[in-house]
Amino acid sequence: MIQVGDFALDAVIWRYLPSLRFQQLVRFNALWFSKLQNFADVEEGLTPHVTRIELKRQHQEMEKWFPDEERKRQVRQFVESGDDDGRELIVANCWFISDHESQEMWDAFGKDDEGVAVRSNIAALTRSLDLRQPRWWIGKVQYIDPTTYASMNAYEGSQAALRAFLKNAKYNYENELRVAAMNYVVPGCLNPDGSPPTSHQLAGYYYSPDRRGIYVTVDLSVLISEIRTSPKASENYRTKVQQLLRNVGCAAPVLRSELAL
Repeated sequence: MIQVGDFALDAVIWRYLPSLRFQQLVRFNALWFSKLQNFADVEEGLTPHVTRIELKRQHQEMEKWFPDEERKRQVRQFVESGDDDGRELIVANCWFISDHESQEMWDAFGKDDEGVAVRSNIAALTRSLDLRQPRWWIGKVQYIDPTTYASMNAYEGSQAALRAFLKNAKYNYENELRVAAMNYVVPGCLNPDGSPPTSHQLAGYYYSPDRRGIYVTVDLSVLISEIRTSPKASENYRTKVQQLLRNVGCAAPVLRSELAL
């Protein structure tokens, strides 16, 4: 697993989930990794402006290598094609780094009165994942002004996985740890409907533009240190969540949100 930037392995992280997504986590024993194209932020995975200018300059020089107009046109579109391809091919799973819960995160991602927050830490997350994907990246998201950010060189800017760890500064309240992989269904991964890899998928790295992401299997007992139910959840719902975990052999405690009135 390639580490992007610096972080402490014992840092506490939270995954805020609506009820349905939590049930899928438990039923499939798997975390959902969505392709960047489907994230709410339409700038996910795009090349920052300053880096884009430098890449375009390099590509103008490359155009001279080719005599025909079609190849020149393809070179002129390298940055745009790279952005589009990266947003389709890179999938990510996101966590909130904090010692405590966040009402903003509940509102943004808990969604309903039966949402939950899964508490873990970075070391447990990495140990719990089935890492048979060909490439993995993990790191803290860097929040930037994409119009002025100048710390990504041309080589880094051409790497879709590295662009996945940059995000507009307006989202800095998410304080995000991100795990990224490639949108391939291989052993240890499941299709979006929870089905295992097909023989065709197992025969080689098979990409489908219709696949919105993948599930990656995890060891829930390693991943989950505790569960917090939504601040508005009932005691009865907390009991249901506790039983759901017990049914899959996970003994993590289920607590009411620390923000509950």
